[in-house]
Amino acid sequence: MDTIIQKIDAKPGQRIIAMSDIHGQPDYILQLLRKLHYRNDDILVIVGDLADKGSDSLHAVRYIMDLYLKNQVYVSMGNVDDRLVQLLLDETEGWEQRFHDFVHWQWDVWRRGLILDMLTGMGISPEHITPENTAACRKRLQEHYAPEISFLRQLPTILDMGSYLFVHGGIPTDDLDRLSGTPRYQWLKNDRFLEQDCRFSRCVVTGHWPVCLYRQDELNMNPLFDYERRVIAMDGGCGLKTTGQLNALVFPDKDAPMEKVTWESYDAFPLVTALENQEKKPFSLYIQYLDSQVDLLEEKDGMTLCRHSGSGKELWIPSCYLYRREDGWHANDYTDEELEVDAGDELSVLYSHASGCYVKKNGISGWYRGSYRESPSLGISPGSVSVLGLMNDAENRVQLLMDRDVLQGTYFGCHPNVNTSSLRIRMDDLLERILPAIHHEPLMVELKGNPNP
Repeated sequence: MDTIIQKIDAKPGQRIIAMSDIHGQPDYILQLLRKLHYRNDDILVIVGDLADKGSDSLHAVRYIMDLYLKNQVYVSMGNVDDRLVQLLLDETEGWEQRFHDFVHWQWDVWRRGLILDMLTGMGISPEHITPENTAACRKRLQEHYAPEISFLRQLPTILDMGSYLFVHGGIPTDDLDRLSGTPRYQWLKNDRFLEQDCRFSRCVVTGHWPVCLYRQDELNMNPLFDYERRVIAMDGGCGLKTTGQLNALVFPDKDAPMEKVTWESYDAFPLVTALENQEKKPFSLYIQYLDSQVDLLEEKDGMTLCRHSGSGKELWIPSCYLYRREDGWHANDYTDEELEVDAGDELSVLYSHASGCYVKKNGISGWYRGSYRESPSLGISPGSVSVLGLMNDAENRVQLLMDRDVLQGTYFGCHPNVNTSSLRIRMDDLLERILPAIHHEPLMVELKGNPNP
C-alpha cells in the first residue's frame, strides 16, 4: 500500500494531544485523557498500533472510532494495524494458510489480540480454526466487523500539522513530496529510528520503538526529546512491556517550539508511598529486549538467579519476568538498580518480594528496599464501596463501570460511603449532576448471562 498524507486542521492556540501504541488498552486511553482533562475542542492525534498485545483490542478500536466520529481526532496507521488489515482482507495466493497460522501463533503466544477478540465475539474459539474452515470464518469476520475493518483500512500514513509531522515508525526526510505514494510499510516499521542520523527542519514525532530501548543508562519509559535533530519518540511500551505506560504529548499550538511541548503518562500499577529515604545504587546489568537470553541457575521465593548469555553476569530476576522461546529462556526488560527515593515519594509497584518492591518512580524502574504505605483509592472500608466514593478519587485513578441495564431504571440505590445507610438517587441526577461534579465519566458495559439460572 502507498503512503497517504493527511493534513491536520489545527487553529492557532488549539491544544493538541498526541499518543501512540495503544496496543489494545482502552482503559489506558480513557484514564490518560481524563488525567489531561481532555475537552471537545482539543485535537487528539493517535499515531498507530491501536490493537494487539493488550487486554481488549476490539474495545480499544471501537473506543477510538467513537472518539473519531464525535471529536476532532486524527489516527494514523501503525505496522500492527497494517498487518491486521492485510490478514483480514488479503486475497493473494496462500492467504488462508497465513491467516490460519497467525491466529494460532497469536493464541499460543499472546492469548489476546484483535482477530482473537473478533472470533470470540462471534462465539468462535481460536483453537477451532482449521485450514478447512479458515475461509468461512474470515468471511464471517469481514461481514460482522465491516465498520472496524473499514476504519483501520483507511488510516493515513503520515499526519501533517504545522511545525510537526506524525508517523508511526519514522521517515528519512520531511519533504512530503518525496514520500507521497511510496510504499508505506517502511515508514510504519522503522526500527531504531532515533539511531539513524536523520535531521529535520520540522519536528518528527514517532512511536513504534519503545523508548526504553534507546536508553542504556536506565530503564526509562518516558518520552525522549532530541532537540538537535528535531525528533520526539513517545512509545512507552503500553500493553507490551512489563514496565509499560501510555505516554501523551501536549502541544499548546500547532507551531509551538519543541521546548513548549509537555507530556503526561498513565499506567495501572498499584501505588504506594515511600516511608524511608533510599540512596541510588547503580545496576550491575540492564537486560534489554535485543539481548535478553538467560540461563536459569536457581529459583527461590519467586526470584530466579540467572546468567545473562550476552555478558556472562549473574543476577536475580523476578521469575514472572522470564519467558521461554524456541532458542531458550529470555527475560523481559529488567535492571537490578536501586532507585534514589525520598520519604513521601509515590511509587508504582511492579513486583513485590520479601526483599523489597520492584517499582517505577517517574517512569524509571528499579528496586525500593524500604517500608511503604499503600495508597488508598477511595478511602472506603470493605463492604461500603459506593459510586459516591469517587468523590475521594480526585486524581481519577478509578474507572467507573456501569451495566447498560442499570440505565433503564428511574432510580439508583447506593450506600453513602458507609454500609449502615442507603440512598435512593434519580438516575438522571447521577448521570447529569453527580458524576460530572466529581469528574468521573462512566464506561458502559454489557453484562451477559442467564437472567433465570
